[in-house]
Amino acid sequence: MKKLLLTISAIGLMASSVFAQQNTIPNEHRNIYVKGESAVHGKKVASRGANDVSTWYSYVTSYEEDVLLGQKLGTYVSFIYPDTTGYIVYSDGQKLKSGFHVVGSMFDPKDSTFLATGEQVLTKFNPYTVDSLAWTQFYIRQLDSVNQGGMKKVVDTLFIQYFDITGIDVASYVYQGNPVQHYYGQPKRANYKPATRLNSGALRTDTILLDDSWADSVSLKGANTQFFGRGVQLKVGLNSKSTNTTPIYNNVFAWAITFKPMVKTALGDTLIAYNGSVPSKKYNMFGIRMASQDQHDQQLNSPYKVNNSFITNFEVLGGKAVGIFQAYLPGTVFNNSIFIPHFIHISTSNLSTQNVRANTLTGATVYPNPASANTSVDVVFNLGSVSQVTARIVDINGREVKAFDSKACVAGQNMMNLDIAGITKGMYLVVLESAAGKTTTKLNVQ
Repeated sequence: MKKLLLTISAIGLMASSVFAQQNTIPNEHRNIYVKGESAVHGKKVASRGANDVSTWYSYVTSYEEDVLLGQKLGTYVSFIYPDTTGYIVYSDGQKLKSGFHVVGSMFDPKDSTFLATGEQVLTKFNPYTVDSLAWTQFYIRQLDSVNQGGMKKVVDTLFIQYFDITGIDVASYVYQGNPVQHYYGQPKRANYKPATRLNSGALRTDTILLDDSWADSVSLKGANTQFFGRGVQLKVGLNSKSTNTTPIYNNVFAWAITFKPMVKTALGDTLIAYNGSVPSKKYNMFGIRMASQDQHDQQLNSPYKVNNSFITNFEVLGGKAVGIFQAYLPGTVFNNSIFIPHFIHISTSNLSTQNVRANTLTGATVYPNPASANTSVDVVFNLGSVSQVTARIVDINGREVKAFDSKACVAGQNMMNLDIAGITKGMYLVVLESAAGKTTTKLNVQ
C-alpha cells in the first residue's frame, strides 16, 4: 500500500497538510562495503548489576526478525548535505540534486518489537540513560586543502543532536480516507532553524570536527563506484524524561545528524559522478547507512511505540527553504519506508524482579488506554515464574470478544501486544491467565 495522500495532525496541535512522497533508491547508492573495525569516541559503556538492563537496542534488527519474519531490509548510502545545490550524476547521465539535509531517528524502549531479538521492553514507568549511540558512516574526503589566503587544511563539521520528550512532537496521520491513525515522532518543527539545519530544542549538540582521520575510502569507477564505511560509536550519557506522568510516550528519545562541509558546492556543481565523467571540482561528502524495502510500509498504529526515522527533504538554497516541506518528514510517509540501522545502548536499574512473588500473575496494565479503534495495545504484567500466558478481551457482560494465542513468558516483567482491530468502541476487560493465576485490567476503546 503506497502512502500517497496523507493528512498530518499533531496530537494536541491539530496542524494538517496534504502531500505525496515517493522514495526511489538508485542502485548506485547500494554498492557499499562496511569495514570490520569501528571508531569509538568517549568512554566505554559501564557494566551493570544482574537485575538491571544494560544492553544495545537495534530497532531495525528487531523489526526484521519480528515484522519481516527474518527478511533483511536493503541497505544503501544516503548523503547529507546542507544545501540543495550540488548534483549527483547517475550512470545513465541523469543529474539529480542532493537530497537529505538532516537525518535522525526516534527511540522508544516500550516497543514490543524489541522482544524479537531478546531485548527487555520498558514501560512508561522506567527511566533510563542513553549511554552510547552507534551507526555506520561514509565520509568521502576528496578535498584535503583549500586556498583561502594561503593553503588551509579542510576541516568539515558534524553536528549530533539529542532530544527528550520536551523537544519532540508525537503526531499521527491518516491516508486515502482510512480512519486508522499512523503515529510517528520527530523533533519539534517549531524549533527547527532552516538557516543552520539545527534544532534549538535539543538536550545537547555535540560538534565533531572531521579531518582526514575520519575519512573512509571510496573507489571512483563510474557506475561501479563502491563506498567503504565503518561503524562509529559515540558516548551520549543523557537521561530520558521522568516517566511517572502522562503522556504515555513521555520517555521517548531522539537523535539527529547534520553535516556542514568547510567548502560547499555552488549551484550546478557535481558532487559525485557514477557515469565515469570527471567533476570539475572536488568536494567532501558525508553519508550514513540507511535501509528500506520496496513497497513496504512501516505502520505504527500506537503512540506507545514511535520507533521511526525522520529526515529533512526539501529544497534549501543558502539556508532558505524553497520547497513545500518545512522541517522534518517521518520515514513512515514514503511508499517504501526509510529506516536508519543504528544501535542505542541504554541502562536502567528499575527492572528488578526480586519483589515479584513466585507463582503469581499481577500488575496488569494496558497502554495506551484509552486506545483508538483498529490499533493495538500493549499489556504489561508481572509473572512470578516461567509460564504460558493467554489473553482474552471480554465485554462488560463477560462475553468473549477476542482471544489471543498463548505466549511463553519469563519470570519478572513481561509485555504482550494485542491487536484490537475490529473491536467497536466501548469498555472492556483484558483477562490474563496462566498456571500462576489470573488477573484483569480495564480497556477503553474510543
